[in-house]
Amino acid sequence: MSPAFKSGDTVLVNKLSYFLNRPNIGDVVVLRQKKFIIKRIAKIEGGKYFVTGDNKKESTDSKSFGWINREEIVGKVIFKI
Repeated sequence: MSPAFKSGDTVLVNKLSYFLNRPNIGDVVVLRQKKFIIKRIAKIEGGKYFVTGDNKKESTDSKSFGWINREEIVGKVIFKI
């Protein structure tokens, strides 16, 4: 899969999307780590989320920083500008 987003891309994020609904597998989300990052939810287990990047060879994801909590999700990416 080719990367959907590149460094420097601008995205529109719906911060309200997960107040009424839970994140789903396949959702592209913005996470708050040391900086804001864009990842895709790959697995959900016990309220924790395993996220991956679309660029499998060069992406930092849950394999390196572990499963994430819901509180780390800023919102759902709804549009790339």
